[in-house]
Amino acid sequence: MKRILMSLGIVACAASLYGCSGVAGYTQPAGLVPTGWIFHETTSGSILNDNGATPSKTGRACGTGVLGIVATGDTSVEAAMNNGGIKKVVYTEQYIKSILGVYVEVCTIAKGN
Repeated sequence: MKRILMSLGIVACAASLYGCSGVAGYTQPAGLVPTGWIFHETTSGSILNDNGATPSKTGRACGTGVLGIVATGDTSVEAAMNNGGIKKVVYTEQYIKSILGVYVEVCTIAKGN
């Protein structure tokens, strides 16, 4: 019985860390994205800013987190524009990658001219 309770405690601890990783239930402008506990990698949440233009440049701005304890980076649209040399944004997307909820990478992708 003691072993079962210890196992349940470990599972509960791991589940709580996953929620802190910033991925579970993360809301995109287009709605919720699919999540995976072991591995998660999606690109979604496209926001269209200029309906008639075709983008010729791409810029990314990324941030990373570890265990939901430490997170660094600038994921702003402005940083993505600067990194891609973009003056006018056509649309933006959000890229999320998570491995076991321990390592998380979130990027804003700006496409424009």
